[in-house]
Amino acid sequence: MSLEQEAVSRRRNATPEAIIGGGDGIDVLPDEILQHVLSFLPVPEAVQTCVLARRWQHLWKSMPVLRVTGEGWILNRRGVRKLNKFVNHLLLLRDRTAPLHTCEVELGTFRSQDDPQINLWIRHALLCQAQVLSVHLSRDNNSFDLEDLPLVSRHLTRLELCNVMLNGNILNFSRCPALEELWMRDCYIALDVILSQSVKRLTILDCMFYQNARTRISIPSLVTLEFTECWGRTPFLESMPSLVTGSVKLTNCDDCCGKEAGSSCFNVSNTCENCGANNDGNGDCVLLNGLSEAKSLELIAKPGVFIFRRDLMRCPTFSKLKTLLLNEWCMKTNLSALICLLQHTPVLDKLTIQLCEAINSQMVTKESYNPIELPFATKKLKVMEIKCETIDEKVHKILAVLDTYGIHIGQINIHRSIGSSEDFFSGIGSWTSSTLESEQALPHISGAGPPQPRSQSKLPLTERSASEHD
Repeated sequence: MSLEQEAVSRRRNATPEAIIGGGDGIDVLPDEILQHVLSFLPVPEAVQTCVLARRWQHLWKSMPVLRVTGEGWILNRRGVRKLNKFVNHLLLLRDRTAPLHTCEVELGTFRSQDDPQINLWIRHALLCQAQVLSVHLSRDNNSFDLEDLPLVSRHLTRLELCNVMLNGNILNFSRCPALEELWMRDCYIALDVILSQSVKRLTILDCMFYQNARTRISIPSLVTLEFTECWGRTPFLESMPSLVTGSVKLTNCDDCCGKEAGSSCFNVSNTCENCGANNDGNGDCVLLNGLSEAKSLELIAKPGVFIFRRDLMRCPTFSKLKTLLLNEWCMKTNLSALICLLQHTPVLDKLTIQLCEAINSQMVTKESYNPIELPFATKKLKVMEIKCETIDEKVHKILAVLDTYGIHIGQINIHRSIGSSEDFFSGIGSWTSSTLESEQALPHISGAGPPQPRSQSKLPLTERSASEHD
């Protein structure tokens, strides 16, 4: 029997006691398990295991995960050159027949004229059929450009990008048919289109979009969308018929009407850059058309953000929407935004409104849509939740308007928060509860709606703590 056959037999016949601490110890484990253990180490440490024993000399060459980190490296000019030389040799010596599941590049600040050869490492990982590719750089390196050529892989399923510049066709995934998840944070996105026929989950956090033209997001297979606190010009969402859940939180986007910028708006002739058509043949809504097939939506914005109010001028019908979460932006101009949405959500079951900031009357602008002229699509809500810091006029105004238009609500839950507005906007905070009578909740408030007779129906009002709700 050869030495190799003897080692295999010994591993197969090893007892649990031998594996735990007796016999040959860790040597009884198969190569696949040892390679899996090595995958949790940064690449330099994994390579250093080659000196442990003859069997370990080549184990690192077949690791299913490569983790290239800045740990242990001083990334000045000399250090970056050493890092490039080490990783390039590693990729050259790696067993190309061994499957590569994940490639991670995570580097801190590098200040030199010689950048890490990240683009080369990415392309090599894709040639090795990597399924997960992750590039996380320090905030100080957010000017690092990824190559503007499309990625090509039949195996890539997840892509993570953090603090990189994205130009050209880098986010054209027409040649990545297996890609299902795209995650981006703190990236600068200066390209015409994000394109994929296969991506199901898209997350874009704190990214800066090009200000001179709207980026189009064309992902018809998308199921889950998270778009949070991005900068620049809001991207245009194309049709997403498979969308189930969407979360859009806007704080610092650059879109504004000409009137708000101190000039004028000529909406009729489409000369106002942001109020006019998008000139792409897909309708005039920037966000809402693309979100109109969702079953659950969170639409969060600071009161001064323009893009939601702009889209409501051309509001689509949300024919599948069951749950909707809004915040203060829907309170402007006598709740006209809230009313407009309720007129276009025929199957809505649950409405949640978060209130934490006082409405600044100076920020209120007249919109070109008039929701009062349309009938309500929503006639019955099973549950309505109002999350607020205090039960004040805003809460009464919401309830009074719904009652005025005859919208029956099966159950109303009011949650009061304890904490700052900043915490509440991000969904963090403590909650308390108190009891209100329905008569207290529904006084007639002037300006809450047109002067029409109130409905005779009573709205059952209950209140409970957040812990009970969860």
